Amino acid sequence: MQKIDRKIVPRGYQKLILDLIELHTSKKKSVLLELDCGMGKRVITYELLTSLFPDKRILLVVLSSSSLHETKDFLQNEYGGVEGFNWIGPGISNAYGQKILKESRVILCTPQKLSNIMKKDPKGFANTFDIVIINEVDKLIRRMGSKRVLIYPWSDLLDKLESSLFIGMSGTLRDSHYVLDQDQLEIRKELDTLIEFIPDVELIFMDYLAGTDVTKFTKETTIEAVPVEDPTISHISDIIGQQLREAYAAIKAELKEEAPEYLEQVEKTGPQALLQAPVSESLRAKAQSLTLTRKYLFSMMPAQLKKFLWNLPDVDESMLPVIPQKVLKAVEIAQNTNKTVILCSYIRTAKTIVSHLTKAKIKPFLITGQIFDKNAVLQSFRKYDGKATIIMSPVGERDIDLPEADKLIIFDCVRTAKTVYQQLKRIRGGIGIFLYYNNSYEAKKVQSVISTILERYPWSTKIATE
Repeated sequence: MQKIDRKIVPRGYQKLILDLIELHTSKKKSVLLELDCGMGKRVITYELLTSLFPDKRILLVVLSSSSLHETKDFLQNEYGGVEGFNWIGPGISNAYGQKILKESRVILCTPQKLSNIMKKDPKGFANTFDIVIINEVDKLIRRMGSKRVLIYPWSDLLDKLESSLFIGMSGTLRDSHYVLDQDQLEIRKELDTLIEFIPDVELIFMDYLAGTDVTKFTKETTIEAVPVEDPTISHISDIIGQQLREAYAAIKAELKEEAPEYLEQVEKTGPQALLQAPVSESLRAKAQSLTLTRKYLFSMMPAQLKKFLWNLPDVDESMLPVIPQKVLKAVEIAQNTNKTVILCSYIRTAKTIVSHLTKAKIKPFLITGQIFDKNAVLQSFRKYDGKATIIMSPVGERDIDLPEADKLIIFDCVRTAKTVYQQLKRIRGGIGIFLYYNNSYEAKKVQSVISTILERYPWSTKIATE
């Protein structure tokens, strides 16, 4: 047998996690592990493959091609190798993939590739794996699910692998999602859904690690909420808010007549239930359009935003500022920081920020879904000697960690606390700054998200003090 040169020594809390996994799996139990960003899921994975289960057949499933390549590199190179390891990349044929699945002990792959290969021989692989390790297991779940609660192709894969034990890892297991079933909208905990599809499972939460050395390695993020003044944006936000209240009232009136039982759910689930309500399409469409317009108001550039404002009363595109105050505030923060990360939702917004950073003599770097070689951009940002800012869109920022950065700016905040928390942890500590327009709906949303994050993740977040 090949000698593996292990280069890592697990920390105290990691040893506890490994002991718990060994205990639970010895009792034929699957495991769901909550381990915060930057706390060593890679180390845990490596130890599972080499020390805990050196003779087991294991599927290691990651959710994206970029994670696939990163995981392959750290297993093969950084940590010294894994006995019997192979991986199935995008360019590997299904026929050769079948050969790898049959002959290798540890196989790294994405769910899509695994599903395609298994379809060719559905009975040939179903009962041949002892353990399936899933990274980012929370992302198996649809944010808004109906007939399909899980992201494709996980329902099929879990059925085919039902004889295996599962070890799912996630930075957080504390969020909820929406399930629409027969005109009933339910808010369900993601953890409850995972347990439904992965039965006989034991849980390991961050709280269980108290009393170990975990606090020595926890990188705390300081959160700042920075208001931006723009009376025009605040005024338009108020107009949209009034229009939405009227749209919601119309939906409730129809529900009272047609589906009173659904109306009872609204108090529990909030406005999201109204946007999915079993009412006339025109009522739903109006409310949905207004919520999108409000989102665009806080995140788009004026040239992109103006086409969505035509049906708002007392609003004219000439009212919009030439340069949004948020852009100027982001540049101001970057001027006082060595290395900054800015996350924004739209490419045109990102490119506008790049332009203003350049004028301010700050070196900008841009990563979007359109950028092919992200790694080259990241390395240039990391190595740049001087003030630098990297701007990333949601597609571009996936699976990227930048501990070199001092501050991370969330240009436009989404509602989902888990998503925002994962964004904050991209820089592994440091300062996370929320920009928001003062005296607007966005101010309420940001404060709500921050409160939820501080409540759910007290071990690694704190609010900035004056």
